[in-house]
Amino acid sequence: MDIFIPIGLGFFINLLVFIISKSLKQTNNKSLLICLYAVLVFLLSSFIIGSWLGMGIGVISSGMLIFVILIGIVIAIIPRKKFMIFN
Repeated sequence: MDIFIPIGLGFFINLLVFIISKSLKQTNNKSLLICLYAVLVFLLSSFIIGSWLGMGIGVISSGMLIFVILIGIVIAIIPRKKFMIFN
């Protein structure tokens, strides 16, 4: 049960990154790419740090990756005219 806290934290960190990139007038694909770069930065930093702290950061990056996958599916399935939040 305790593993869901860092996964949820990573999910909301990437949600915040996505919202900030959308507020800077980026397209959906560019915002999703920025979120993917954030996942890669967190994952790479977890390998560099290592030990228990690196493992925790790796779990946070897995939550961020879940966000990227879910938003990618949502953007691909739902047409733009019906889903006005991500225009």
